Amino acid sequence: ESRDWDFLTSLANCSSLVLVNLQLNNLSGILPNSIGNLSQKLEGLRVGGNQIAGHIPTGIGRYYKLAILEFADNRFTGTIPSDIGKLSNLKELSLFQNRYYGEIPSSIGNLSQLNLLSLSTNNLEGSIPATFGNLTELISLDLSSNLLSGQIPEEVMSISSLALFLNLSNNLLDGPISPHVGQLVNLAIMDLSSNKLSGVIPNTLGSCVTLQFLHLQGNLLHGQIPKVLMALRGLEELDLSNNNLSGHIPEFLESFRLLKNLNVSFNHLSGLVPDKGIFSNASAVSLTSNDMLCGGPVFFHFPTCPYPAPDKPARHKLIRILVFTVAGAFILLCVSIAIRCYIRKSRGDARQGQENSPEMFQRISYAELHLATDSFSVENLVGRGSFGSVYKGTFGSGANLSTAAVKVLDVQRQGATRSFISECNALKRIRHRKLVKVITVCDSLDHSGSQFKALVLEFIPNGSLDKWLHPSTEGEFQTPSLMQRLNIALDVAEALEYLHHHIDPPIVHCDVKPSNILLDDDMVAHLGDFGLAKIIRAEESRQSLADQSCSAGIKGTIGYLAPGMLFPSYFTTFSAMA
Repeated sequence: ESRDWDFLTSLANCSSLVLVNLQLNNLSGILPNSIGNLSQKLEGLRVGGNQIAGHIPTGIGRYYKLAILEFADNRFTGTIPSDIGKLSNLKELSLFQNRYYGEIPSSIGNLSQLNLLSLSTNNLEGSIPATFGNLTELISLDLSSNLLSGQIPEEVMSISSLALFLNLSNNLLDGPISPHVGQLVNLAIMDLSSNKLSGVIPNTLGSCVTLQFLHLQGNLLHGQIPKVLMALRGLEELDLSNNNLSGHIPEFLESFRLLKNLNVSFNHLSGLVPDKGIFSNASAVSLTSNDMLCGGPVFFHFPTCPYPAPDKPARHKLIRILVFTVAGAFILLCVSIAIRCYIRKSRGDARQGQENSPEMFQRISYAELHLATDSFSVENLVGRGSFGSVYKGTFGSGANLSTAAVKVLDVQRQGATRSFISECNALKRIRHRKLVKVITVCDSLDHSGSQFKALVLEFIPNGSLDKWLHPSTEGEFQTPSLMQRLNIALDVAEALEYLHHHIDPPIVHCDVKPSNILLDDDMVAHLGDFGLAKIIRAEESRQSLADQSCSAGIKGTIGYLAPGMLFPSYFTTFSAMA
């Protein structure tokens, strides 16, 4: 087995070596000390997924340019050397699933550029170093399945850069959850399960509005489920089981549309079980061993809730409240109908572009888009544009199955972010039957921690006009007839007339061309792609418009530009057409 490593000696002569990747090669034996004799220009060292034993070389600190150190899923033993703290350029440190023991060196807190730290599934003990609070660039932290003890340092709960993962589960941690947890405002996944944490669930947890998975099961938490958790409307999994929680099950959980799994079993909850939302799905909710619960859907098999008859004064008071409530609601309804009729009459049917509120749309995560597009597969690729690609996404299942177009921005492309912002600013203000409808947006991080931006749009099944006019293969599309072309032109004109004259301030599309005109099953045209759109504000002077247009360059596609678009000093809705 020692001969397996002879090649390392020859690598010592490679003075410009920057990356060594030996992952998943079934290597075994003891990692030789010659691993510490490689080029000092080394930036990446990956040996994960093998059967390598031995220790991390103590001279590892000499690789001052090292950005990636990945020794995961092997048989390494010993302690983690404090020399690792000298690797000031390190961005990824993965030592999970080995046999390391001893304490976590506090020198890791010196790695100020670290993005990913994973030490899970080892035999590490002692407390979590408070110096981790210095890791201000950290996105993911996984210390699960060790023997760590003591309280979770408030410094760790204050790392606001954590955006993907905080996993401290399956340890011996105790004490309360620090109120500083409210500073983790960007975090998607929090797992503190299977420890000895005590106290109440802190109200500050309600500030973590980006949470998608919250696991606190298997602790000693008590008190009620706090009402502030109603702010966590993006939750997909909530597990509070095996604690000492009491009080009622909050009714606001009924309205969590993204919630797929709820487990509050083995607590001391009491009162009425809600019956709407996720509670109507027996396989999605676990309420076992909460003996004081009652009511709810029949499949939970809880007894009927006892409701004592109110005394006469209370009954009269209740009747008065009901009368005033119904009367007030009726008056509000009448006023609301009158206002709505007035607005409809004054604005007319053409004014369909009332501003869309983001709250109208269901929030969506990167993980859901990844699943809906089958990992953004080539089979689901609909087309490519200047700033990204469009995929067909399938959401839901069974009777709730739906299809949408997922426009993924290439954020590395110059101008892509500006295009994304322009399109969002335009789409949130418009709604018209001849415009492609926006469903929601996703501005998040992908699995690798990179920035991810996408628009989820109405799926138009017949594709773009460009494909009908210029099919890639003979017979793929039937050439539109003269009457169909005329109707398409009228559809586009109707969309532009709405953008220019029926919303305030008006919007100039700036890139009307066949590839941005989509056809539905009835060959009705829908105008899309507002990445270059310009909002013409009345308060802007002609000179300011000229300055903005010049700074952004000529907008549009050569060959489809209106002549007026070549003169930014006169950039108006008319110049976009003439």
